[in-house]
Amino acid sequence: MAEVNATTPVHNPRLSEGMNKANNHSFNFSLQEYLYSRKPDFYVYLYNVSEQSFDVFRPPLFANIHIPGRKPKEIYTIAARLPQPLLTPQGSVDSDELSTNLMDTRRVVMDMINPDNLGLDQDAVINNPTNVGNDLGKKGVFWSLNGPGASKIDPSKFEAPTDAEIKAAIRRMEQHYNTLLEKARAVETSNPKELVEMLTPEHHAAADYFGVETSWHGKRSRPMDCPNCGERIKQGVAFHKTDEGTLCIIDWKRAVASGVRTKQQAIDAGAPGFELPTPQAPPSTKPSTPSGIATEQ
Repeated sequence: MAEVNATTPVHNPRLSEGMNKANNHSFNFSLQEYLYSRKPDFYVYLYNVSEQSFDVFRPPLFANIHIPGRKPKEIYTIAARLPQPLLTPQGSVDSDELSTNLMDTRRVVMDMINPDNLGLDQDAVINNPTNVGNDLGKKGVFWSLNGPGASKIDPSKFEAPTDAEIKAAIRRMEQHYNTLLEKARAVETSNPKELVEMLTPEHHAAADYFGVETSWHGKRSRPMDCPNCGERIKQGVAFHKTDEGTLCIIDWKRAVASGVRTKQQAIDAGAPGFELPTPQAPPSTKPSTPSGIATEQ
């Protein structure tokens, strides 16, 4: 058997410190430059009309930009507001000084949404994309020059994205979702075994968005405890069948409207909104005194 000849690596802090100093210059940075005190020309706003959240990594400009998904009752959500131009420091190894580089914020935000889009048209069709899955434009993310504070700089701007911008973002997202569902249907018919490997969380998001129920995606709802019997039920139901086989009514109005209970049953149960009207006593009238007959004073 061959003799094992191995050594354990030992951390050398002086060597690490020397390499850090050699590869990281000590730049001189001055905040007195006038560019850092001037007002921006305008702002660029980043929005999302999808309920999905995304994370974009663009170092060294941005280590991580989190784009939250909109809440169920919202039309869109705002993720970021960036000034135009975008000021970025740029180091010089010759002078050990930091200069300021001016970048078009619209292009920076467009790169966050779709790295393959080298222009400013959010509806541009990219025939030969270099990446797959990084186009957030077809997933509901869009940028606009309208947003909170925009009209203070430019009176022609609005304090929220326009309806046309929102509809265009929703149209791009719905077109993408429809494409995903159509491909899933085709694979489900032609090669069901391959469907499991093809499905992604985005396919389920598309099915949830359109309310589609398929063999690979069922309708999901959050369970809750019944306020009457305490059993686990679907959230939002008006009634349910108990383990004993009887109906437990939660919302009598909806139960009566659906026909599982009658109005008389709701009245007998004392359900709110089905109380019998309280009979009113007839108004009391004083006997009239015949005219011409004197009464005692």
